[in-house]
Amino acid sequence: MLILRELLFKPNSRFSELNIKGLSNDHFSYHVNTLVDLDLVKKGERGYSLTSTGKEFANRMDTDQAQMEKQPKVAVMVIAYKYIKGTKYLLMQERAKEPFYGYKGFITGKMRFGEKIQESARRELIEETGLDCKDITLKTIYHDHVITSENGKLMEDKIFFVTVAKNPTGELMNTESGKHSWVSEKEYWETKKKYYNEDNIYESSKRRGALDICENTYAVQEF
Repeated sequence: MLILRELLFKPNSRFSELNIKGLSNDHFSYHVNTLVDLDLVKKGERGYSLTSTGKEFANRMDTDQAQMEKQPKVAVMVIAYKYIKGTKYLLMQERAKEPFYGYKGFITGKMRFGEKIQESARRELIEETGLDCKDITLKTIYHDHVITSENGKLMEDKIFFVTVAKNPTGELMNTESGKHSWVSEKEYWETKKKYYNEDNIYESSKRRGALDICENTYAVQEF
């Protein structure tokens, strides 16, 4: 990490300039060559510098501590719905992995590098449930801190782009991540063991007008 930090501020550094810890040449060469093999560092006529990949990687570093910065998780939430004979149905998932094993809620998943929001939501819907939808709208943004009620320790720091998917099509399936089912809106409100913030998010997704941005801290008994 120290080598990457040095090259952030001093591109085209010589070998000796990078070895600020005074390691033996063999020892230090091993570290430099490893970074070259990982395509994070390159050697040119003027010295060593970061590759494009190295710049992106090192830019996420806490330069004061010379370690990777811990950042919020960025994810999408998909609230899929359809109407059957005038009754609104929502797609629910019973989570089959930790954390929050066994809890029920809407489809969620991490965004991938380079994805647009609607692309990510559509991909997660397909991967998690087998359903597809081209009518996906961004409704609100949630930034949640999840702490334990026992000692107040921060367990999750996450940003959700909440989307709504209208009338998805296809054959609903279960996956390793969870079991899926359509429930009426009345059944949704009666559902037990939902995620801590699910009702608030659902209510905000139904509002019309400007995009909502909500920040909250939730204390949970189990994680």
